Amino acid sequence: MNQTGTPFDDQPNTAAFLDTTLPNLARIFDYLVGGTANFEVDRQAAEQMLGMLPSLRKWIRLRRAFIQEAAQLLYREGFTQFLDLASGMPSDDHLHAFAPNCRIVYSDINPVAVSYGRSLFSDRDNIVYIRGNGQEPESILMSPEVLKLIHLDEPVAIGLNGLQLFLAEHHVQHLARTLFEWAPKGSKLFLVFQTHGELEMPQTYYQFLEMCRDAHLPIQLHTLEASVEMLHPWHPSLVEPITQFLGLPDDFITPADREGIGMAFYAAFLLKQDIIH
Repeated sequence: MNQTGTPFDDQPNTAAFLDTTLPNLARIFDYLVGGTANFEVDRQAAEQMLGMLPSLRKWIRLRRAFIQEAAQLLYREGFTQFLDLASGMPSDDHLHAFAPNCRIVYSDINPVAVSYGRSLFSDRDNIVYIRGNGQEPESILMSPEVLKLIHLDEPVAIGLNGLQLFLAEHHVQHLARTLFEWAPKGSKLFLVFQTHGELEMPQTYYQFLEMCRDAHLPIQLHTLEASVEMLHPWHPSLVEPITQFLGLPDDFITPADREGIGMAFYAAFLLKQDIIH
C-alpha cells in the first residue's frame, strides 16, 4: 500500500511480493541475518541459495554488523540524521538502535518491507519508512518525509548498502551524483562494497546469479576499483576489509568463503567535500 492507502500499482511483480505463499527477498534476507519476520517459503528459498553459495549467510551478517558499527561511529561523530536506501526488513537491531534519538528515513522498493516498516514506526516522530526506488533518487529526496526529517543545514549520513548489487552501473552513477548535489558538505555515504577478484568465475557462480534472478534478485558483483569509481564524486575517506573494520581475526574469512571468485567485502565511508577542478 502507498501513503494514500492504494495498492502499489506502479510496481512490477507486486503479487509476487505480497503473496506469502511465494518467497520474498526482504524476508529471505531477514531470515539470513537471524530475523523472525519470514515464512517457511522464505526459509526454503534461503536454504536453496545457501546450497549454491554456502558463505552467503556469513557475508550478509557481516554487512548487518557493519551497518550497526557504522551507525555508532557516525553517531559519535555528531551525525543526527540518516537517509537509508534499500533498507530491507526493519528490525530492532537496525540503525535506530545504534543512533538513538536521531532522525531516520528508511526506504525500500519492496512493498513487504515498506508495509512492515510503516507499521513498526507508526508511533515514532523521528523515524519513517517510505517506498523508494534507487533508480529514481529525485523522488525519494523530494518526498514529504525526507523534506520534513532531513535538514539540509547539517550533514546527513546516507546508507547505500546492497544497492550496487541490484542497480546497473549507470543507475549507480546517477544515484551518486544526485545524492552528492543534494547533500550538505560534510555528509557521508556508508556502505559495504561487495566485490569479486580477478579470478575466473566458476559455473556455479553463474548458476547462483540465475537462481537469484528467478527470485527477483538480479545481482552483479564488481571489482573494488569499479565499485569506488561508480560513486564519484564522493571521496573515499575509509575503505578497508570488513573483517579489519569489525576487528575480526584475519582467518575469519576462509578460502572457501570466497567461493572461487575472490569474493570480498569492504567497509566504506565516502565524504562530500569540495571538488577540486
